[in-house]
Amino acid sequence: MKDPKGRPKGGLTKSALTDRVYERHGGLTKAEAAKVVERIFDTMKANLLDGRPVKIQNFGVFEVTPRQGRTGVNPANGRKIFIPPHKGLSFRPAPRLKKAVDTRRKRRPARQPDKER
Repeated sequence: MKDPKGRPKGGLTKSALTDRVYERHGGLTKAEAAKVVERIFDTMKANLLDGRPVKIQNFGVFEVTPRQGRTGVNPANGRKIFIPPHKGLSFRPAPRLKKAVDTRRKRRPARQPDKER
């Protein structure tokens, strides 16, 4: 099934991620896999709260960015309101991830290593 924008419904949840870690690493129990996933997220969160970016090679960078105050509109009544300065979370995808997601380009097969001579 797809949502109104044509995207597949039911994205990857933390529970589904835990299941995948459990399935791919046979030496872990499901509870251990859940702890691994939880610790990864806790570590990422702690770094972001300390103001340090989280860089995941070939995936992207999560970082806390300051947002300036600005004027906005209350959608309930149309009145202008001031939105004070605050911090937001941003994600910059790695070029490799962007290429993998871009369906407009034809994918070339992975380059094979040269044979030894």
